[in-house]
Amino acid sequence: MTWSAYLYDTMTGLLAQKIDIPSFSWSMSVSDSSFTTTTGKDVGVDEVSGLQLPWSQIPGVDAAAKASALQPYKRGLVLFWRTGREDAGSLGTPVLAGALGVRSSTRQDVSLPFVSMLTVLGDRYLVHENGFGSGKNHTSPGVWRYENLSYRALACAVIQACTSDKPGGQLPIDLPYLGEGGTHSLPVESGDTDTSSSNTRKSKWRTNLADGYTETTVDGDKTTVTESHTREQTAVKKVTENYTYTNSKGVKTTRSRTRDKTITTGKTVIVKTTVTENQKEYAKVTVTTRTTTYSYDSDGNQTGSSTSTDGPHVTYTTRQSVAEYKDYNIANHSCAQILKNIASTDGGPDMQFRPYQSDSQHIRFRFEAGSDGDIYLRNKQELSLDSGPDGGTLEQVKIDRAAPVMRVYGTGSGTDTATLCAMSEDLSLTSRVTDPWPLRESVVTGTDVKLYEQLKGRTDAQLAASKYPLAQFTGVLDADDTDAAGNLLHPLGSFWPGETFHIAIEGYPDWPDGVYVMRLMQMSGDESGKVTLKFDPIVDVTA
Repeated sequence: MTWSAYLYDTMTGLLAQKIDIPSFSWSMSVSDSSFTTTTGKDVGVDEVSGLQLPWSQIPGVDAAAKASALQPYKRGLVLFWRTGREDAGSLGTPVLAGALGVRSSTRQDVSLPFVSMLTVLGDRYLVHENGFGSGKNHTSPGVWRYENLSYRALACAVIQACTSDKPGGQLPIDLPYLGEGGTHSLPVESGDTDTSSSNTRKSKWRTNLADGYTETTVDGDKTTVTESHTREQTAVKKVTENYTYTNSKGVKTTRSRTRDKTITTGKTVIVKTTVTENQKEYAKVTVTTRTTTYSYDSDGNQTGSSTSTDGPHVTYTTRQSVAEYKDYNIANHSCAQILKNIASTDGGPDMQFRPYQSDSQHIRFRFEAGSDGDIYLRNKQELSLDSGPDGGTLEQVKIDRAAPVMRVYGTGSGTDTATLCAMSEDLSLTSRVTDPWPLRESVVTGTDVKLYEQLKGRTDAQLAASKYPLAQFTGVLDADDTDAAGNLLHPLGSFWPGETFHIAIEGYPDWPDGVYVMRLMQMSGDESGKVTLKFDPIVDVTA
């Protein structure tokens, strides 16, 4: 079982030269890599370190070729894990891939920073092409508006706008959740909210279409979308025209000529108006369609018109969910930051970019994310580990603990006595009759938070993550372990951060025997097959 590394083109995923890296370390996660009392979610972070190589290991016959192989952000590095059981022509399973950053070189060697896909997206911003600074007085009035999308569909839409929709923005990422519906409250970036309450916001914009336009008007909880489409019927008619000219002797002559003339024979204008009014628990949707038909004579002159109206038709549906990103707030609109904010929102899903080999010459990244109903990345197969006094498939088990926090204070925008404040508490542990816990408190701050509901959401989330005593397991897995028949038990590429394991613990000094379900938070290793696993904190059953 061995590692192998290849360079690749970051825009197309085309594999290039093999590169020898004798020593390195790596890690990937879907959450914080250090011990934390927050069982929150994040976008997967990938890291490779120790990439300081002598020039003899860099492909290229001359300086220009070596420089071309290592161009920052144009070239990437992918690590394959081979079990030894693959076909002869197989490279193995891609486990980790990312772009090469800005290198530092000496006459002897070169240092190659590794840039994860999330970090690459940190240099892409959600903003309308040719729209920034193009408004009146060089302003940027453009608004990205996403309606009724799931969290992961919103993430896909943002990634698409920041990659394939930009010149030179292509990246080999699969976005399988585009257009998926959702009805939750979508996250809002700092600076995108109005200073007034959300139900008094007003905005209006128009998008021109090939056959008309779409105009959206927002007035508090009422959104009106007007779609206008014009369809014209034309014909080419032979027309004869008389004209008069005067020759050099002053004699006037009248003649005729025939030419083709395009005339309008019919026109239909369809205007569809959809009014969505959000109520507390539902949304009222009213749709009215007005069709105007114009008639013309044989010469293309309008002779009349008639209008028919279909509706209004009223339906009731789940409350509309809207996410808006305003171009002028570009400082908060890096693609990576938006993804992180979606993932860390209460109810937001795990997200991860997983490399795979799409054909013999290319790799791609599959964007994986939990759903609105199941926010975690789920296993394709059940994963089990065991640890006992005599060893097991999970070795060197270590348990770290954290004491509970019963009260969380939050401060938001404002100064002095006008500062926005919120508090969340759960005093059930302090009020226990038998062996109660002493009170512990913490504070969260968010100077950019202007709405009480947002600030209260942060304190609620922090309290939910820390109100119980927690324990966090760490252990080491050998990816080369086999069963009695010689089959690999846990080869790399068969499990990923965010997936859950059933871990059987036996004979641990301060933890009771049993099988515990834990979610893998981080995995790391080196050029060997040893992999360190760190799991999400779980409630301490001994407390």
